[in-house]
Amino acid sequence: DKNFETIEPIFQKTDVHSLIDIKSKNDIFEKRNDLINFIWKSEEIPDDTKILSEHNIIDEKFDSLENLHQINRYEIEMEYGVNSIAYLFLPDKSNNVLVIYHQGHAGDFVEGFETINNLLKNNYSVLAFSMPLLGQNNQPEIEISNIGIIKLQSHNNLQFLDTENFSSIKFFIHPILVSLNHIEQEFNFKQFHMIGISGGAWTTTLYSAIDDRIEKSYAVGGPLPLFLTINVPGNEGDYELNHKPLYDNANMLELFILSAYGDQREHIKFLNQYDPCCYYGISYQLFENEVYQIMNELDSGKINIILDSNIREHTISKNTINSILNSMNND
Repeated sequence: DKNFETIEPIFQKTDVHSLIDIKSKNDIFEKRNDLINFIWKSEEIPDDTKILSEHNIIDEKFDSLENLHQINRYEIEMEYGVNSIAYLFLPDKSNNVLVIYHQGHAGDFVEGFETINNLLKNNYSVLAFSMPLLGQNNQPEIEISNIGIIKLQSHNNLQFLDTENFSSIKFFIHPILVSLNHIEQEFNFKQFHMIGISGGAWTTTLYSAIDDRIEKSYAVGGPLPLFLTINVPGNEGDYELNHKPLYDNANMLELFILSAYGDQREHIKFLNQYDPCCYYGISYQLFENEVYQIMNELDSGKINIILDSNIREHTISKNTINSILNSMNND
């Protein structure tokens, strides 16, 4: 049974303060560097990945978008033949701000049509991604030593690829970085923001923790610290949510802070209290004040957690998209 209105006693046993090992600006940079090292197995982020770009494509699924000038398609090829396909939606009338939209486990980013449309209508450009192996992204067959040939279909398959020299978490993060670097050379956007739903909210949190070019990040319907998700129906999450080696570098609470830290930066977390899928309820209250306090002490950046009690779906509600637009328009 899902507990929407009270907090489980076991959750209250965790000392949240002891989980956060960030006291200073130096701690922020150290943890960010540790994440880079873990994901790319390198002191620096490599920038040599090929990106295939195609301008002004036609995709009838997006024919009815408003204020759309053109769609550019980007494909990033990575290890083991895994790819990532992103669309850049450019508006007719533009405010010169790019918003990255990241879809969750529901599949293709066409699932975020309403959000993409709302952003375009408000003159934002949108760079849309699906999670690895989902949507238009491929599911290659690969041979794994001592196991045999398998098709990469679910994120849980990715654990078999991890070695001392490779982390499959790279598949989630690297395409965003490569696309953004490419787009920075191609266009002259004045700001970058990011929105993600569900697994895309997890991606938004992690990516914003690493790349401080993302000024405002909005994580909708996820994620939560692991002590609030393990053994909780609906909240258990895929491989990436439970990949302990990643969180040995920065746990979820620390990722929230890293996402928010920096001049003019803000991380806003939207949770649907009565979400039938996941990340429901009010357990966020156990860590809310702690992260607010740490952000105040760091005195750079802002974090905010907003509970939506009016919707009973796992989606970006009208209230949430309006809040996001108000937040971005206030720059």
